[in-house]
Amino acid sequence: MRKLILFIVSILFSIQCYSQNQKDSTKISITQKALGEGLKLITRTGGDSVLVENSEDRFLPFEGKIIRNIYIESIGFEKSIYGNDKAITQKIGRAANKLHTNTREKTIRQHLFIHPNDLLNPYKLGDNERFLRNKDFILESRFVITPIDNSDSVDVTIVTRDVFSIGLSAGGSFPSAPKFNLYDANLDGRAQRIEFNFLFDQDRKPKTGFGASFKKSSFLGSFADLEFFYTQLNSGFSYGDETEYATGIIIDRQLVSPYSRMAGGVQLSKNWSRNVYSRPDSSFLDYSYNLVDLWAGYNFGAKKKIQDRNRAFLALRVFDGYYSRQPDLEGLIRNRIYNNASGVLAAMTFYKRDFFKTQYVFGFGRTEDVPYGYSITPTFGLVRQLRTQRPYAAIKLEYNGAFSSGSFYDLEFNVSSYFRNSSLEDAVFTSNISYATKVFTIGRFKIRNSAMLNYTQLFNVFANDWLQIDSSIIPGLRVEELDASKRNSLGLQTIVFTPWSIIGFRIAPFTAVNWAMMKCSTCEEKNNIYTGISAGMRIRNENLIFGTMELKATYIPNDESGDSKFSFSFRQNLRFRKTDVFVTAPSLNRYNN
Repeated sequence: MRKLILFIVSILFSIQCYSQNQKDSTKISITQKALGEGLKLITRTGGDSVLVENSEDRFLPFEGKIIRNIYIESIGFEKSIYGNDKAITQKIGRAANKLHTNTREKTIRQHLFIHPNDLLNPYKLGDNERFLRNKDFILESRFVITPIDNSDSVDVTIVTRDVFSIGLSAGGSFPSAPKFNLYDANLDGRAQRIEFNFLFDQDRKPKTGFGASFKKSSFLGSFADLEFFYTQLNSGFSYGDETEYATGIIIDRQLVSPYSRMAGGVQLSKNWSRNVYSRPDSSFLDYSYNLVDLWAGYNFGAKKKIQDRNRAFLALRVFDGYYSRQPDLEGLIRNRIYNNASGVLAAMTFYKRDFFKTQYVFGFGRTEDVPYGYSITPTFGLVRQLRTQRPYAAIKLEYNGAFSSGSFYDLEFNVSSYFRNSSLEDAVFTSNISYATKVFTIGRFKIRNSAMLNYTQLFNVFANDWLQIDSSIIPGLRVEELDASKRNSLGLQTIVFTPWSIIGFRIAPFTAVNWAMMKCSTCEEKNNIYTGISAGMRIRNENLIFGTMELKATYIPNDESGDSKFSFSFRQNLRFRKTDVFVTAPSLNRYNN
């Protein structure tokens, strides 16, 4: 009897092992095939045509199928998005693999809003693919669908490619006041960003300044980003003009998809000025303030039909900036910056937003997501500034258009005003129009042209700032002394993405022309015109965490003093656009960048 029992047990164990091996081999077969398909989607060669497709296109044939399994696969650094790279670049990629911890499977799953046994929604998969791709520690993500024979089910394999998450940058003034920034955006492959900043300044007391922050993406799978920070370098949420120390916490949960219901955020910060440059008491602004900013919103229509992406989003925001110690200088009594400000804002956003995938917009060949659709946002609230409480109202209209050829445009109009004594006060009208042509290919070079037009006008100014010009409008120029109530600006740019590469760093030269006119009714010269003519080069390695580096020279024929000058700039970590935002917190109309 004992031998019979052992014989039966051994048969059952063999059957179980065979079944498990069959299951494992099936999984390996599916994921290997999906990995190969994902690799084809992620990589390309310089001679390929530029991708233009809707985010949901590849998933539409599988709409309504049941998601059976979700697999996670990753691609190493030795595989370039450009296809076959030079031998030295491949060696560097293999070395990077040894130093880097790939994003863990658990971490990827914490960023998924699709699950086994869900019905496949093509638009939701497109949203999730883009959500992953927009994380700063992931270069690319693709979802590959594998149909199950004679079944209404499919398997989904998520293929991702990390960036090398450790970064170092330098800035400040050399050699007297260098500043260094060291960070890891994906510590231990867990979507944890840890960052340290150091400043060594001979004129500063103490000579060394320090800052640190920690951020966790999708904390506990909630899609909420959690961040703590401390700084002695004026790099927090700073409003004053002095060097500020600050410490705080940020919780941010964006609306990750139109099929999600909730979004919101918390921002708490304590800031205080420090006289680190030993200025006289008569000129140093000694102050301390606390910032509290809370908002939450609910997305109506999350359960609408799959094809219907029209939504309404209701949001409420409460904010308070309170000075526990105000600067003791007479000239600042009427300065908005150094007075308490608080308010309550409510907004209802009616929106529809979809995306298409393309390349060579701001990246150097990586997949980029360009939005198209509309949003209409009326905002109402009650705001207290300069000891005056006023009702506030605004309406913002946005329309993003895209063409099948790959060109696209954005239109934005924003009208806002406060109300007091039955009249409008601090009213603002802003409009922005931008257009980008499709990519023109000449040999192995890719060329894209773009234009931006802005018009802003202020009415009945009370507490708002006058209009300014800064480097975002004309590089190397800052005009803020005029009491300007009207501003027009125009920017034109041509960028050439070349096939040239130096150990993985790609090069894109560009030229640009920027023009702006400020109208000041109290100035001797009513219309003040400024121009900047720029040329430069952008350099980027898509494998690395730090963004685009830009070297630019700008000639300004007529600066704020009426003189001509050249301006040279070097910027690191350029990031141009965040494309996974459907709605935002209620806000006041911001017209000075």
